[in-house]
Amino acid sequence: MKVNASSELKSRLAHAAENGSVIARDILAELKKNVDVTEIVRGFCNHFSTKRKRTSCDGFQKIRIVFTACNKDLSNGNFPDRNNPQAPLFPENRVDMEPSTFIRQFKNLPEYPETDMAYFASAICVDSKVTVRLLEGMQDIYEAYDGDNYSPIADDTASTLHNSCMRYPDKARNAADFYANFAGAKILVARDESNNVLGRAIVWEHVRCPVNDYGLDTVSLTDRIYSSHAFVIGMMQHEARRNGILLRRKFNDYHHTKEYVALNSLQETGIVAGQELQLALIVDVPAFRWHKKGVPYMDTFYSIAMKAGKIELRNYEGDGQIATCRNIGGSAVRTMQVCPGCGKIHGGFGNVFCSSCKSSLYASTVFGEVIKGTVRDYKGEVYPSVLFKKGRPIPPFRTYLQLEKLFIS
Repeated sequence: MKVNASSELKSRLAHAAENGSVIARDILAELKKNVDVTEIVRGFCNHFSTKRKRTSCDGFQKIRIVFTACNKDLSNGNFPDRNNPQAPLFPENRVDMEPSTFIRQFKNLPEYPETDMAYFASAICVDSKVTVRLLEGMQDIYEAYDGDNYSPIADDTASTLHNSCMRYPDKARNAADFYANFAGAKILVARDESNNVLGRAIVWEHVRCPVNDYGLDTVSLTDRIYSSHAFVIGMMQHEARRNGILLRRKFNDYHHTKEYVALNSLQETGIVAGQELQLALIVDVPAFRWHKKGVPYMDTFYSIAMKAGKIELRNYEGDGQIATCRNIGGSAVRTMQVCPGCGKIHGGFGNVFCSSCKSSLYASTVFGEVIKGTVRDYKGEVYPSVLFKKGRPIPPFRTYLQLEKLFIS
């Protein structure tokens, strides 16, 4: 008697193999052998199938796959619909198995590392081909962040994708605007055949390494990966490697911002794939492009700083820091004030201008402080005319206006 597998099991194994599971590929190869069941399967079971165990969560369902096995004698006249390989099973003859137990039913398979076992248990939950692409542009980033586009299922109740604070449409829109139009970042997106998002990760292609022991000037890296299924993280790291991205986060969290692992080797520096590195990194904000408002919760480059009149995103706190991006409300948290008159950083939160600019712009009267000189309207607001030259904002004021958008949720 040959091994019999249900259509759903075959489909799940085929998709898991296509999505990178070595174990699924090996089991399929065993099932395709035209030999007696005793040559490939331990025990007395000859029919295998799957069933889904569901747990309702907030906005999605956790689906866990368990395997069923039984001895199904299709030639027995008492067996219902005996000529149909998909015939109903007698519940009393059926045994439920966890993925690890199912794998060990196949006597010719090797011992697999725990990482491969975990990958299989996660990948088998998605009965679909998964594709990962590197995208850019505000619309691509918005669609990847918007929770309405997420997969309706996950392999854990603690899905980092479904529990992301940036999944709501308004915050997703502001996040996309920030990454595409302010920071110049791209995004890796994993989708199933129904175009549901299973994973996303911001990609930074031009990151400076100001001081390091590895001979690096600039690097590319994949930020924290948010996923609905654990195996998707591996697929996204593979695609990042294929695209030549040098680094990934060592820990997929928001705590360890300086620990990285090399995805690719870099011959000129001696860095090899798999090497662990610790780096302080900076992203130079590339240009003053359109940016409406807000800032996402940042896992890696959470510190906004000013240096020589230019904006930097950093993975550490230090001199020149003006704000942090660890607010789930969708806006930055101010730590220092940037003067619109000269661009100087100061800590006078009660005053927009630094003490020097304020003394030159304001006069104290019996009625309080008043602006010296004239004022002018600009985009519906009134400002001192000294902040303009030839009708346009002077560079420090332009920087100030751009930065103020970060504090609007």
